[in-house]
Amino acid sequence: MLVIGYWLSVSPILAAVATPSATPSEGNPSVVQELRDKVKEIVRQQIDEIKKGQKRAYFGEISQITDSLITVSVSADKEKQIKISAETKIINLAKKDIKVTDLKISDFIIAMGNLGDEEVLEAKRIVVAARPKALSRRVAVGKVTDISTEERILTVKNDKKDLTYTITIAGNAVITKKVGTKIQKVTFDKIEKGDRLVAIGTLKENGEKILTAKLIHIIPGQTNTPTASPSPSPKPTASPKSSPTPQ
Repeated sequence: MLVIGYWLSVSPILAAVATPSATPSEGNPSVVQELRDKVKEIVRQQIDEIKKGQKRAYFGEISQITDSLITVSVSADKEKQIKISAETKIINLAKKDIKVTDLKISDFIIAMGNLGDEEVLEAKRIVVAARPKALSRRVAVGKVTDISTEERILTVKNDKKDLTYTITIAGNAVITKKVGTKIQKVTFDKIEKGDRLVAIGTLKENGEKILTAKLIHIIPGQTNTPTASPSPSPKPTASPKSSPTPQ
């Protein structure tokens, strides 16, 4: 719908530019280039207008506050600005309405509204939220007890620690396996039940341990080789006793 509306709004302007009162000769490159530049400028202006009306949300930790502007840190090296008006609704952790003066530096907020000039968000609603827990990088070691091929999910049991991990495989995960004496990259379908593995990734604990693995190393399960039974030793044969010769 956005694309259709955009072309409907631009088409009349393009038509006006494309059909000037005095038709330039096709052999005049400067006039043709001028028309192209005008079209590009009109298209750029229309795209900017469309972007301004887009609904967006910014979230992060407050680094600066004024009566009409909030600056939030959305990443380690990036900040975004949020414009506040009299119509902006601000809600705290208890889900009660508060004023901008109740906000504090380092509060974690989610701001929703429309995108304005220079990517400043014109906020309609601001919610003070609990700061999300940082994902921790962990190592999971254990034996594969279940495999879901379609979802690319493994269940891994660590018997020593009595822990069970649900391991999801990230799209860019690297999987390696010991083949003979060499370590080789392999695909997910090379993992088998009974294999031992080491998985490294980010861990979330929501009642169960869920690890999103970026690196997996498989240690193939040991194949049970039948042990050869020793053949029984031959029993010694009794030597026949010689009968005495009659006199």
